[in-house]
Amino acid sequence: MIRTNVLLVDDHPITIDGYMNILTNHNDTFIDFTTAFSCEEAYVKITKSFLSQKTIDLAFLDISLPPYEIKNIQNGVDLGTLIRQYFPDCKIILLTMHSETLLVHNVIKKINPEGFILKNDINAHSLLTAYLSIMQGQKFYSATISKVLIQTIIKKLNIDAIDFQILELISKKIKTKDMPKHLNLSLSTIEKRKASIKTKILKDKGSDKEIIEQAKKMKLI
Repeated sequence: MIRTNVLLVDDHPITIDGYMNILTNHNDTFIDFTTAFSCEEAYVKITKSFLSQKTIDLAFLDISLPPYEIKNIQNGVDLGTLIRQYFPDCKIILLTMHSETLLVHNVIKKINPEGFILKNDINAHSLLTAYLSIMQGQKFYSATISKVLIQTIIKKLNIDAIDFQILELISKKIKTKDMPKHLNLSLSTIEKRKASIKTKILKDKGSDKEIIEQAKKMKLI
């Protein structure tokens, strides 16, 4: 049986109890839980684990927490930074009630968490799915968080509805010369559009297959 050390940090004890009940339903893993209800308590337990050479394999961190002003730890994101310092191999799941674009991008830039979940997006099943996916080396961003990131990519790349139609046709292996049959555009316009899409997505030359592979990685299709 696999043993996993999990840190749960949330200022609502009932929430932590819920996480524990959900995760312990997965019988293939023995989970040793460490809990904290504030940044100060989490700081003490993180540093204590480090000094005692006890690893933290996975951390669930609520973003909104009572701060620990003495150490300038204001929230779960700051705790994530601390964990990255002491336990670089620890997988981090951040949880929040907020999905503002600035918050999402600051979290990605500062922590690049393995999991990023809007609390309103999840239930018991999806939380367990997130846990299992992340422990298997995948990333898990909940639907709303993913949508914020995708919309930002679309805005940054300046991709419009026609570009998405062209991407869809490429994914269906429709040849460029046949695309005017599916779009109310001339062949020359489609070729220019396709070249522009390729530049935006690949930033270099590449095949149709590479365009679609990259678009899928970016979750554009």
